[in-house]
Amino acid sequence: MEQFIKKLFEAGEEKGFEDQEVYYQTAKNFSVSVYKQAIDKYSLSENGGMSYRALVKGKVGYAYTEKLTEDSIPFLIDSAYENALVNENDDLVVMHDGSGDYKTIDMYNPELEKVEIPKKIDFLMELEKMVEAKDSRIHQVTANTYQESEVYIRIVNTKGLNVEDRNNYCFAYAVASAKENGDTRTGMGYQFGSGFEKLSCDKIADDASREALNMLGAKTDISKTCPVVFKNDTFAELMSTYNGVYSAESVHKNLSKLKGKIGEKIASESFTLIDDPHMPDGIGSSSFDAEGVATYCKAIVEDGKLLTYLHNLKTATKDGVASTGNASKGSYKGTLGISPTNIYLKAGDDTAENIIGSVKDGYYLTGLQGLHAGVNAISGDFSLQCYGYKIVNGKLDRPVSQITVAGNYFEMIQEIEMIANDLTFTIMGSGYMGTPTVKIRALSISGE
Repeated sequence: MEQFIKKLFEAGEEKGFEDQEVYYQTAKNFSVSVYKQAIDKYSLSENGGMSYRALVKGKVGYAYTEKLTEDSIPFLIDSAYENALVNENDDLVVMHDGSGDYKTIDMYNPELEKVEIPKKIDFLMELEKMVEAKDSRIHQVTANTYQESEVYIRIVNTKGLNVEDRNNYCFAYAVASAKENGDTRTGMGYQFGSGFEKLSCDKIADDASREALNMLGAKTDISKTCPVVFKNDTFAELMSTYNGVYSAESVHKNLSKLKGKIGEKIASESFTLIDDPHMPDGIGSSSFDAEGVATYCKAIVEDGKLLTYLHNLKTATKDGVASTGNASKGSYKGTLGISPTNIYLKAGDDTAENIIGSVKDGYYLTGLQGLHAGVNAISGDFSLQCYGYKIVNGKLDRPVSQITVAGNYFEMIQEIEMIANDLTFTIMGSGYMGTPTVKIRALSISGE
């Protein structure tokens, strides 16, 4: 690796490149599923490669390769050079010089990969048995999967940057299907963490079976506008679809309604949104971002006031501010973007029980459907099929389904009345998102 990078940079300098950078990444992924006490799916993969970007005559050129051999060096140099010459993009390209306060974060657990695969399969076998044994109404486990991921990243450039990071985690989930009087409902239980020993068959089985059984007999309800309480991980799902509105890139492209709102009140005073890349056991934790900039914990919104957008070097330079360390890349082949790390809504002082108890007539929502189709991240509008429980006089009355919750994100965060102390994280497409149970003063519920 050292010799390859040294020779690459020397060849790039001879070609006339001013600044050069490599982004090296390897990824190992393992997944296995069990159905009816037999292996249903099995996948073990390992891939990786290096991307190269370099500046010449004020233009940037890109190239990437999976082979780190000497004959790849001319390919990377020539490809990047030709790419730079035809690049008509005049966007400023900034490479980091490695300055900053880099916190030491150990997100790699070597013991995880020492756990033998048969033990992981046995875990799923036991999990399936436990779910089915919870209640006679559970007729099958429709999904039962264990996944494991390990990623190594190294970024080196000619300006002095040289950083590396390795992390791994595991994830297990089960989906139970319950049936009674012709009514079939499903429930999901899951856990994730940095150690296999942290996964509990009993907890996953409890969560999956409870949700499926409790929703049996669920029916629709009349349409009305009323208070709505979101279960913690359910609210995290909804919130995560709007993480992009805090990106400076979205702001610059006029794709965020938060443009020009820095320093203004945009949410309830109880709303404090934090991005913490140094969180212990946080799936998104890292000491640096995809540009090698040192990360730090920051409040995006504090007490309802918007304090900052999330920046990479390009957007920060354009706005005349420092990068927030939120540059992101899907892989070594990907382009640079912006995303949160471990983002969460700060917990409040109330309990979920007290919040439900404060509602005379409303709903406690425990699941959302159609998040991609029913959400407009630009306008903030959403209309989503959902399920949960009707609340009558502060008590969960009966399960409800076939209803739709509708509202607007930017209005909703201003209408937050109560926040619980049960902060829970879940893995979402836009990162590692956490929220507590939350009460919204009023949302539109459509039913029969």
